[in-house]
Parts: sequence; structure tokens; C-alpha cells
Amino acid sequence: MTSKDQIVTDQTLSPSEQLAQALLLEQVSYFKQQLTGAHSPEYLKHITHLIFNTSQYLTLGQVVSLEQLQDVVKRYALEMQLGAGLLEFIGEISQQIYLYMLQSTSIVNDLVSDQQFEIWLSKFLELDNVRIYLNQFLKSSPAIRQLCHFIATTILQNKLPALFTSFKLKSQLSEQNGAEWKRKLLNFSNIQQQRIEQKLEDYLAEFIQQQLSELSILTNEDLEILIRDIWDDVKEKTIYQYISQLKPIDIEEFFVLIYEYWKELRQSPLMQNLILHGVEVFYRFYEDETLQDLLFGVGLTELDIQTEALRFYPKAIQALDEQNLLEPLIFNLLKPFYLHSETLNVISKHLKST
Repeated sequence: MTSKDQIVTDQTLSPSEQLAQALLLEQVSYFKQQLTGAHSPEYLKHITHLIFNTSQYLTLGQVVSLEQLQDVVKRYALEMQLGAGLLEFIGEISQQIYLYMLQSTSIVNDLVSDQQFEIWLSKFLELDNVRIYLNQFLKSSPAIRQLCHFIATTILQNKLPALFTSFKLKSQLSEQNGAEWKRKLLNFSNIQQQRIEQKLEDYLAEFIQQQLSELSILTNEDLEILIRDIWDDVKEKTIYQYISQLKPIDIEEFFVLIYEYWKELRQSPLMQNLILHGVEVFYRFYEDETLQDLLFGVGLTELDIQTEALRFYPKAIQALDEQNLLEPLIFNLLKPFYLHSETLNVISKHLKST
């Protein structure tokens, strides 16, 4: 339905109302021509220029308050739940990513260049305090000690199975042979064996824990050599070699687990306070900056805005026009102004004065 179809000719309308309708139709036609005509790109550039130029006279603090900004972050970062459709999309895109990567011949070095590796390695080697802390943690952590005991026990059971099974065999023999002195001898032997086993476990666990802790405080030269050897071995391998060890469902579950973890994490007071504090720091830093300087600060120029607007604008406007939605949209935006009593009074006064 066009704007003309929406206006019903009524002979009882006053002259000011008739003129208001005529002006409304003319303005709708004008804006539609500006938006769809051959010069529409220039019109859009003109609008973005006006907005960008005006932004130099307004500061962030003038157009938005800290409370408003924090409320937006609370709503969309801390409270909003993803819809079922988006979760389904995550499943679909994760599978497509998996299938695409299976066909890729790219290597790890394509994702991380040697130059990037050098930068990260240099930074890692600078973290002396972190490595010292890690060393102390590996030495004193009960969890690490327990893990090392588990590893030690597993190694001994796999490498020396006879040592760990002899206790059961000796117990069975002692039950079969009724001689008292033999039972006592076997019992003594079993006790000594258990002590030996325990000492072996303790020694091996302590040795493993010591090696782990010493690994964290290698000299920079030794650590650099070790990391470079690992990198040289990894960087030429194809991504397929790693991604093929997974299944599509693993990738999907990985994304879902991240989302579920984030939903739980964002409810913690620490994370909420951290995010809102970050918003406050951002706001205080840019509060007295103009909106134009803020755009410049994040790397956006007027040309960037115009380029992106022109990238999406033509197809969107064309779709609205082809579906006969553009003209009614403009009409309904302008109509309230021309129906307003004050507008009609101004028109009426103008008609009388002429």
C-alpha cells in the first residue's frame, strides 16, 4: 500500500488539513527519491558527514551516564540468555568448522608465524616471578604430591608387576601350608615387602615432583632451547593431524561448555564487580572526550563509517522498496507531525495571512 492509498480524500477536510496531506505526500516522495535514486550514495554520505561532524561538539558524558552504560552491560553481558535458535546455530557452525578444517592443508605455522612465536617466547621468558611462584607451588602443593604418588604407583605396577602381585601369592601359599613357622616367616616377608614398596613409591614420587619443580626454574637459555625444540616439531604439522582426533560433537560440546561455564561464572560477585569496574574505568577515561575523539580512539574515521554504511545500505533499501515497505515506513514516520494540532494551526495561520 502506497502513502497515497493510505490517505482518503475527504471534502470535509479543512484547507489546512488538505495542505498538510499534500505536504506529507510530497515529503514522503522526496525522501523515497533521496533514498532510492541514483544520487542516494551522496545523500547517505551527506547524512553520515552531518552526524560525524556534530559528534565533535558532544562528549560521552553528555549523551550517556555511567549508570546507563552499566545497565546495558548488566542486561546483555550478565543477564541475557541465548535463545534456542542461537544455540542450534552454534551446533551447526561448530560442525561446519570441523568439516572445513578436516579438508584444510594448512599447518600450525600458518596460524602462528615464527615472528609471533618469537614475541610470545620473549614475553614468557620475562615472567621470572611467575616461574618462581610455579616452582614453589609444585614443591608444596598437596595435590601435586598426590598426583606424583599416583604416577609413581602406576609406573611401578606397570614396570614391576611381579613385585606387587607377590604379596597375594605368598598369602595364598601361607593359607595352604599349615606350618606355623612358615606362616610367620611369610608374614614377616610380606611386611618387609610392603615397606620396600612404600619406600620405592615415596622415593619415585618425590623424584617426579622434584623434576617437575626444577623444570619450572630452568635457565632462560635451557628453557628457550626446550620450547624451540617443541615448536620446531609442532609448527610443520597440519591442522588436520590435530582436528582429526576429535569428532564434530566434541567441537559442539566445547562451545556449549564454554557458554555454560560463562553463565555460571558471570553470576559470581567477583566477575560482576570486575566487569562493571571495567566499564567504569572506560567511562571515566572517555567521559570528557568528544564522541568524535572516541571514534578516533578506537580507530574509526568518517570514511570508515561511510564505507560500511554504503556496503549494507543499497541492498537493505532495495529489499524494503521491492517489498513495498519503504514508502509506508517513511509515511508512518512523518504522518504524526502533519496530524499534530500545532502543525495544522501553523498551516492555518499561514493560509489566512496569504
